[in-house]
Amino acid sequence: MAKLDRKVFIFIFILILCAIFSSCQTAGIPLKDKRLTANNEIVETHGQLQNIVRLDAFINNVKNEMKDKVRLTRYTTEGDPIYHDLDYADSKLTFTMDTREDEFGQGAVTKSICKGIQKQELETETNYILTGCENESMKGLLTIFHDVDKEDNFAFELKYGVGKKNEINTKEERLIKDLQNGETVAVSDFQFSKKEMNQIYKLLKLSNYLGDKNLTTKCNKKPNKSYELNVWINSGERHFEWTECDHSPDGKEMTKLVHDILTILKKNPTYETLPKVKGNDE
Repeated sequence: MAKLDRKVFIFIFILILCAIFSSCQTAGIPLKDKRLTANNEIVETHGQLQNIVRLDAFINNVKNEMKDKVRLTRYTTEGDPIYHDLDYADSKLTFTMDTREDEFGQGAVTKSICKGIQKQELETETNYILTGCENESMKGLLTIFHDVDKEDNFAFELKYGVGKKNEINTKEERLIKDLQNGETVAVSDFQFSKKEMNQIYKLLKLSNYLGDKNLTTKCNKKPNKSYELNVWINSGERHFEWTECDHSPDGKEMTKLVHDILTILKKNPTYETLPKVKGNDE
């Protein structure tokens, strides 16, 4: 009886191993290819973006004929991943799309050899396009929409600088500039143009403002520049606070976001009429 039980146990164990092995072979990309580091994977989830700068770096490497490989993982409405692998080597760009983990997809792996990849930036959308592909239907890689008119509501408030004395508030149409001499100047009917708002919305999307951010307001430097950002999008709201001492990846990304927004602000006709300040105009 003991021998019989042992045989049954071995048989069941073999069946379990076979099932595990089978699932490893059929569950989308082989496991060895899933071990790409976070630095080499771009993720798009219902408009939310992670690590999009890595795709820009890939484009630059292809332009300079440098070997590179990245993955774009896009999640469907149901939460299923579709893998888009881009592999550039020997002046050849291989694009592989795997839909085997998409419940409503074709459940297949499709490859195409392309000549290159381009980033097309328009006012209301940014397109990543593969060029010279054998399979023309695969040339559209990713489109990022940033048209504020397509949203029911979009506004933001940014307070920044030493003591957060500077403020941009598109919800209340208020602009405050710290002159850094003990005085501030305010504009009560400030507005960005539609083009400027689209640019800022794009910056927010590229910074993945809807994602979770690990930020800190701690800073040993005195005085220090601190930041507070509120974003209203449709019926939702996002709030962030951090300082210039936050050198974490999220801190650096959010500080760059502020600098990019201020670059747009400083070209605004209304802002250009305001008095100059001493030192760094932030």
